[in-house]
Amino acid sequence: MQAEVRLLDLVGAMEDLKAMRNSVLREIELQEGKGKQRTQKVQAWLDKVEDMDQRTNQLMIDFSRCCVTGCCSLNIYSRINASRKATNLKKEIDELMKEKIHLSVLAKRRLSNPIIDMPISTTNVGIKIGSNLCDVCNWLAAERVGIIGIYGMGGVGKSTLLKEIQRSKDVLNMGFDYIIHARASYELHAEDLRDCIAEQLLLCEPSREAIFKFLKYKNFLLLLDDLLEELDITVLGIPDPHDESCVTTPYKHKVVFTTRSKKVCDCMKADEMIKLECLDKDEGWQLFKENLAIDLEGMPFIEEAARKVASFCGGLPLALMMVGQAMSKKTAPAEWNLMLDQLQGRLSSSLCETMFIYLKGSYDSLANETLQQCFLCFCLWPKNKLILIEDLIKCWLGFGLISYFDSISEAYMHGCYIIKVLEEASLVITHDNRTVVEVHEVIHDMAQWIASRAEGDHKAWFVKQNIIFEQLSSEEMETWIQLERVSIINCDMNSLPELKRQCLSLLSLSIQHNQRLENLPKIFLRQMPNLTYLNLSSTGIDELPTEITHLFNLEFLDISHTRIKSLPHELGNLKKLKCLLCGYLFLGKLQAGLLSNLCNLQVLDLYPYGCVEPKELKILRGFKSIGMCASSYEILQQLSHLPIVNINIQEIEGLRTIQLSSLTSEGHGWPKEFQIRSCTTIQNLVITQGTKISLKFLRLFHLPKLGSFVWRIELKEVLPVLQLVQIEECHSLTSLHWVLHLPLLRALLLKNCDAMEELVNGEVGEIEEDDVITTFPKLKYLTILGLPKLVKISHCALDFPHLSEVHLEGCPSLKRLPFKPGIVNNRGLLVKCEKKWWEKLEWDDATVPSQFCSNSTEDEEIANFFVGGVPPLGHKDFLGIFRFDEVML
Repeated sequence: MQAEVRLLDLVGAMEDLKAMRNSVLREIELQEGKGKQRTQKVQAWLDKVEDMDQRTNQLMIDFSRCCVTGCCSLNIYSRINASRKATNLKKEIDELMKEKIHLSVLAKRRLSNPIIDMPISTTNVGIKIGSNLCDVCNWLAAERVGIIGIYGMGGVGKSTLLKEIQRSKDVLNMGFDYIIHARASYELHAEDLRDCIAEQLLLCEPSREAIFKFLKYKNFLLLLDDLLEELDITVLGIPDPHDESCVTTPYKHKVVFTTRSKKVCDCMKADEMIKLECLDKDEGWQLFKENLAIDLEGMPFIEEAARKVASFCGGLPLALMMVGQAMSKKTAPAEWNLMLDQLQGRLSSSLCETMFIYLKGSYDSLANETLQQCFLCFCLWPKNKLILIEDLIKCWLGFGLISYFDSISEAYMHGCYIIKVLEEASLVITHDNRTVVEVHEVIHDMAQWIASRAEGDHKAWFVKQNIIFEQLSSEEMETWIQLERVSIINCDMNSLPELKRQCLSLLSLSIQHNQRLENLPKIFLRQMPNLTYLNLSSTGIDELPTEITHLFNLEFLDISHTRIKSLPHELGNLKKLKCLLCGYLFLGKLQAGLLSNLCNLQVLDLYPYGCVEPKELKILRGFKSIGMCASSYEILQQLSHLPIVNINIQEIEGLRTIQLSSLTSEGHGWPKEFQIRSCTTIQNLVITQGTKISLKFLRLFHLPKLGSFVWRIELKEVLPVLQLVQIEECHSLTSLHWVLHLPLLRALLLKNCDAMEELVNGEVGEIEEDDVITTFPKLKYLTILGLPKLVKISHCALDFPHLSEVHLEGCPSLKRLPFKPGIVNNRGLLVKCEKKWWEKLEWDDATVPSQFCSNSTEDEEIANFFVGGVPPLGHKDFLGIFRFDEVML
């Protein structure tokens, strides 16, 4: 009877275990329906349960057979043996039930490849790929290098380089016992990565301890792809190559990882880093052809279309490979025309949507929604367009994405931090010492793709750009009813049709750089009553529409660089207005009482000609940013109590000396743009020790007695970010040698300075003892007009490493240009001057003038001489970047 009792206990325990197994299976089915997969531990437990069920059934069958044979001694022995087996099986079932309790995770996120696999080149294409691979191989061979980081924007070829490293003969010959390749992402956790690593190492137990114990005394190379944030590799069981206990061993422990963020490289303490850039035009074409798999010889139309398609990919390897493979072996002209149409309107292309899903990882990696919305704001600018960082920050201010700041300088610093974060995420590229920013055209298309599918403030967009036309179509205007963000930039239109219906969803309207647009339809603004952001800058509008007073929710208004000469008193009805930008308008004094009615106003820019009644200046003390004109002693004396950003001192007589340190207090920061105009008694401009200036633009006009600049501090410290110096009609000024080494000076414009004989007086060596420092390190534009006594620019030849345009007229005494022989290597250097004067120039090196070509006829007095094959961007582009007022020139 004892055997029967134990067998019954076994069957009951087995039924309980099977019920537990069925519960686990139901939970796993639910998780698998959500895209997860059962863990290895759970599957092992389920296999043990299945084995236990079979063993239990077999024991019951054997016991029933022995009972049929009768009660002989053999039967008694079998019953005792069955009883003992039942007891042991019951113990194993109890252990399995306890083991189930410790299975806290039944299913995990599916371990898989990215949504799309990065196409891999079958050969090393281009100099960059081979060079990067060579660098990594050299670093892997070096004892001091343990961790290598590879970073760059999505699709630039990081995964490709990692796989090239994995199969490189040089790496295979380095004696690694194991080369482990794992992909990290937000979809995978440390446990998933340990499973992947353990599987490649053929370990039964994917624990941290087991992996560490196995690898500590092995030579290994870990290739970790697509790391989106900092990861402690010791959590994976990987011995840290920087750990002393690992460094002192004779074993090679190496880690190479890829990421989209330089910040991750820093956090991972990479010993060496590589930033992958887009391919140049020739390399991009070679990669495209490789994936195209078509012999283009004898097919000129296909080759022409293929080059156009390749150019749309902007040197991004992912785009070149995917589009090339999609067009592989297609020889029908209609197929290529269709692809061109898809690329010109990428959002309709399923191929490009697949690519955007891959690229979106950089966007998803941003820490919060505010950063993501800051990035999506790039949708408001055209593709392939450099964007002034200040314009971008103003946009973020207007949208409330930068909201907490005590001064405009603090807001600007916050904006620069955001740009740095976006750059580290490989979403944007900064140029010209972080003054302008651009987005790769494929990343720009991805942003539009995201914005078109997003919810909330950025769920609907309309962008019109780079088109010359008379007006928007009525059909396009009708779509505004569903939109929240509308941007019309550089369209050169002369009118807008009237909106027939109200656009209640519209929150932001930006109509910029449309000089032919002189007015808005009468009821235009009334049809968008919920507007909070309105940008009409750089248009031909000469009067602010009275309908603006119906925009009761308006918080941001930019009418800078327009022809508007006065503000309506009714503007005071906009109680929610926080930011009013009127820069470069011929505004006079604001109407009395207007500022007191704008109770929420924090940012006011009336620079350079607009000003405030002296008795209302006390209202401005609570503001965060002010730009204005100071045309009296009374206003000038109060500047130190105001947060001045841009200041124009104009027509104040009796001033002999101006000290920049007296214009504003340290708590408010220092002006970014400083102008003095028509102050006929000023003799000296003084900057004293302790002055910290963020001055970017310095303009001096009609200061006939200004004879000297007094610098009582190192120039590089006092003017570290000065980009523009413009001086006109300063008839007593004899030299400007202090501009020689300004680190960021991009433009120098001199006009009608009668007394100047030498721009940089004395020997260069006398000015700067350290001859390693380059002269004019960033200067791009040099304009000298109407300096009749100018004999020489400098006593000796100067460096101009970035010079692209020189304009010289009205300098009859100037016989030599201070160009070193190497100046001819400057790509696209343009010299605009009088042709007869050019022909009479004297040269220390006779080969210099022979390098220049003229694009003028013999009849023209003014000729353009350029070197480098193609003339550089003209003055208009430069003026557009720096926002020169044409009247000033």
